[in-house]
Amino acid sequence: MTTRFDHQLAEIRAAMQQGSDRHFFQALRALASDTEDLSDEESTTLVQKIAPMLPGLVGTFAKLAIVAGAMVERGASPMSLAEVLPERVLMTMASYLTLERIWDRAAQGRPLPEFTPPLDQMLLHEIEETVAVYVRRSGQSEQAEQSGRRIAQIAYSWFSLEDWINPLISAMTSSREFRDAMAWREDIADGAGRLKHRSERAYWLHGLCLVRDDEPLIVLDPTTGRGFRLTMSGVGDNYQLHTLLADRLIRPEHGGLLDTQPPEPAWVEAATTASPGPFDVTNPIMRRFRLFDGHGGYVYPEGRPADIEPLDGVRVLVLHPPNGNYGWSNGRAYASMVPTLTLDREIEPAEAAQWLSRIAPARETDMMARSPR
Repeated sequence: MTTRFDHQLAEIRAAMQQGSDRHFFQALRALASDTEDLSDEESTTLVQKIAPMLPGLVGTFAKLAIVAGAMVERGASPMSLAEVLPERVLMTMASYLTLERIWDRAAQGRPLPEFTPPLDQMLLHEIEETVAVYVRRSGQSEQAEQSGRRIAQIAYSWFSLEDWINPLISAMTSSREFRDAMAWREDIADGAGRLKHRSERAYWLHGLCLVRDDEPLIVLDPTTGRGFRLTMSGVGDNYQLHTLLADRLIRPEHGGLLDTQPPEPAWVEAATTASPGPFDVTNPIMRRFRLFDGHGGYVYPEGRPADIEPLDGVRVLVLHPPNGNYGWSNGRAYASMVPTLTLDREIEPAEAAQWLSRIAPARETDMMARSPR
């Protein structure tokens, strides 16, 4: 099917075949300007046309993947990227890790420089030369063309790593279906985990790989002996989990199941679908309880739901009084990922008593362990 952006894509292909960065960026800017008013259906079609172009891209040509990610953020389906994009991210992360190893061995103690835009061509040339010299000295038997391509992949990963990671983050946060397709990709999680201290975007990708969907939760209140069963999807961190849990268990419109002060509606909106603009720091989200797992371990707000150690195969949360004022200003970690936390039912008193009999005493070592005098 011929579309309004076929001409720009043809220009991009021609520029890549010529190896012309200048013509590539000219065509890319023309494409970007022609996508500002696309419908979701047209955006999806564009992503479908870009997807087959991604496997062979290296260096600055990876910017085409950014266009696909932008379309996904505007409403396009990312599913045509489900096969190719994770593989390109995995390949680039592996190349970057190889670059780090080569640089450590060949750069005589000088740390690998951080990449900051705009691209420093002299520094890139130095990195490429360092990789080339190492490959030659290592005695690899690849043909010259293969060796040159591999050198380019390794060197160019220095500046293109986040160009590949960003659209994958867009796809995973925008689509539960895409996250389901990624659920088995432990290799992506491992690679991002190894790079999360080097790349901020790798840090966020690693966190996304830890997101749990359709995850059951048992929540227990030892003070009243009550228990609740909930199901969680798309929750990015425990700050968000605290806010949503308070909303589901305290707010009067949800039954007022716990007798404490409910969260403010603006806090709940910030944790779900509110615009990710600047948060009102004069009205921070306040913690309504402290959370412990079924083994007595403190559930840090800074952590993620995946950190909660299961008890008998289920993640269990035990509520304790907040013991003071503790607040935060971040509503949710991933602006495009809409969470759900469904209160399925209050469990029967006998079942709640069984769960409470199995939990370990809370190891109250957190900063809010003691009540204020």
